[in-house]
Amino acid sequence: MADLRPFRPLRYDPGVVGDLSAVVAPPYDVISPARRDVLYARSPYNAVRLILNRAADPYAAAAETLQAWRRDGVLRRDAQASLCYHVEDFALPDGTRRRREGVIGAIRLEPFSSGRIRPHERTFARHKEDRMRILRAVHTNLSPIFGLFADRTGALDPARVVAAARPPDLALEDDTGVGHRAWLLTDPATTGAISTALAQETIFIADGHHRYETGLAYAEECRAAGAGGADAPHNFIMMYLASMSDPGLVILPTHRLLSAAAAVNAAELLARLRRHFTLTSFARAKRAEFLACLAQNREGGGIGIVFAGGDECWVATLTDASVLETYAAHLAPVVRRIDVAVLDTVILRGLAGIDCTAAAQEGQLTYTHDDTDALRAVQEGAGVAFLMNPPRIEDVQAVCLAGETMPEKSTYFFPKLPTGLVFRPLEEGGGG
Repeated sequence: MADLRPFRPLRYDPGVVGDLSAVVAPPYDVISPARRDVLYARSPYNAVRLILNRAADPYAAAAETLQAWRRDGVLRRDAQASLCYHVEDFALPDGTRRRREGVIGAIRLEPFSSGRIRPHERTFARHKEDRMRILRAVHTNLSPIFGLFADRTGALDPARVVAAARPPDLALEDDTGVGHRAWLLTDPATTGAISTALAQETIFIADGHHRYETGLAYAEECRAAGAGGADAPHNFIMMYLASMSDPGLVILPTHRLLSAAAAVNAAELLARLRRHFTLTSFARAKRAEFLACLAQNREGGGIGIVFAGGDECWVATLTDASVLETYAAHLAPVVRRIDVAVLDTVILRGLAGIDCTAAAQEGQLTYTHDDTDALRAVQEGAGVAFLMNPPRIEDVQAVCLAGETMPEKSTYFFPKLPTGLVFRPLEEGGGG
């Protein structure tokens, strides 16, 4: 069973930081160097200085910064433990408005083998080492993991009652236009009802796999050193939990960009693709038609392909299932037909001979979630862009339940959760 508990949040003192929008930041893994500079300039207290400090020793600098903010009263710890009910109002790229809601608490870390908390993506070792070093330095959960649950019992109903009765405790609009409202739920009857309902749920990690696996490893380190008992703070991690049936749950596509240095020969790859895929071509100027065809081929696993220097765009649709047995037999059936797995395993690793994990680590394989950025990239130096449809939440759930994982960077849940609403120190006496 999932064990979610309230904790005493460490948060910005409104008397010192009046505008929360100046101090929140996106997760570390979506902050470019340029974006980091903007966040640095926005406020001397922006959370980016904790999660992605630009000092020569970013880990020591983050620890010193956190200690200074606590000492100077920039951050203060609440006297009462709470769950944080967090509501986001946002617009999709097409202008459609959505709302997503969830609750932030401290959840007991579970090995994936328990089946109670399940991953859906593979992870990069380099990112986990980086997050381990920051966790060892600050001894604080700085950003929440994003988890999903099936919501068979209306787990968030008690939080909605509270939110309908009083104004939020925290409110801001971030620099991407997402509105955030949060209520700190301290009443034991309310928090107990939410925790009891969630205890019946399996939790699926939507975002934050690297940080979750780091939390597991850190807890193991602490236990090996003889620290604390079963309810010690290091055995829990800060997590935001949302319902899989929330109409505001949005997954954006994650397009792949291969650098010119990856040396993919367009003619050779297209020839190999034709043996197993139907290729539909469009003139580069017919961008709208190309993207519409890609979207229409969502169920058939359509993948868009644009090579640098060419005059055509292609939509590749798998027609020869035997190629899955050739290159993806090691994957479970629930995984191998998902288009991102077809691209990663069949096209890139199989037909093109590219080790995607190594290419990503070396910077030759990068990612974007914007169609325009992907198409612009092949005009500005990328060798080839592979455009994807967004995964369905049903696919993510099926992969998790099968105990399998999708390739790295398969999903992009939008919007990203902000860092800075609440932090969770790993100190005794703070709740979960």
